[in-house]
This record gives sequence, structure tokens and C-alpha cells, in this order.
Amino acid sequence: MFPLLESKRVELDLIVDDEGRTIEKLKNGEVVGAISLEPQSIPGCVADYLGRVDYLCVASPSFIKRYFSQGVNRETLMKAPAVAYDQHDKMHQKFVNQHFNIMRGNILKHTVRSSEAFVKLAVAGVAYCLIPKLQIQDELESGALIELTPNILLSHQIYWHHWQLESGVLSEVSDAIIGHARQFLPQ
Repeated sequence: MFPLLESKRVELDLIVDDEGRTIEKLKNGEVVGAISLEPQSIPGCVADYLGRVDYLCVASPSFIKRYFSQGVNRETLMKAPAVAYDQHDKMHQKFVNQHFNIMRGNILKHTVRSSEAFVKLAVAGVAYCLIPKLQIQDELESGALIELTPNILLSHQIYWHHWQLESGVLSEVSDAIIGHARQFLPQ
């Protein structure tokens, strides 16, 4: 993407939203493309597979010592604060419900509309959270974050939705996004 931005006169206006809701912005004409969990394209669009995003449940060593010294289980998870992206983010709830039988409303969650803030809160020992593995490689390698559930991860396949009849710079943007994702995301 960066070579395209350096070689063309392109102005980006990135709208960050939950991957489960971005397709609505494309349907409403608010954006020219959207990264989504939805494999089915809307009429007039194409949905290109980008790859898989693996989310790990992580926390800092101090947080683990404070909340999970007795292990990660239903009872300890219900006492520990977590992080959600926004009020529509159901990923964390799905994870704890599916793997630990914790129902909605039984966990304390901070809401932070920034993936960078997720990392900062986790490293600071404020909460545990699900974060894309690709985003926290350095923190995992340094030991600043530790995987809480090494045998359980949450994976999502993501797709780039864009108009079929795009041309020129829009077509180049789509090609750059698809190429970059397929180079760095597990397929």
C-alpha cells in the first residue's frame, strides 16, 4: 500500500469499525471498500479473501499474577476485567461463553475504540483481552504479554469487499490491499 501512496496522489480517509459491521458502510455508500468477516458479497461488489486473523487471549505477567495465579478458568475469568472494542463487539463474549460457559453480563469489560489501546491496557496490567497475534508479536517475544489460553485461539477469515466496476486508482488500492494481506496473513 505504501508504494501506491508514494507514487500516486491519493487521499485516504480510513474509518475504523468492527469487521462485523463494515459491510453496512459499503452498502450505504459511506466507503468504497470494506474489510469484513462476511464472505458473501453484496450486489455489485466482489468479496476477495484476504487471509486469517488469529486472536490470542493475553495479559501481562503482573495481571496474570494478580488474577490468574490459580489458573485460567470460569471463576477467575469472571473476576478479571477484560476489554471490548465497543458496545457491538461480541468477540470476547463469544470466546468466554464458548470456552468457559460464561454468559453475557457476567464479566467486567472496559470499552476502548482503539486496537493500540487494547495493547497498552494489556501491557499495563489493566485487563486481559483478545488481540490479533500479528499485532503483538514483539510483546509476546519480549514477555510483556503472555498467552492465557495457549490451546485456544479465535480465528476469523477476512475479506476485502469492493465494487466490481472500480477502475484506476481504486483498482490499484484494492490490488495493494489484497496483495499486502495475502503476503502477511496466514492463508
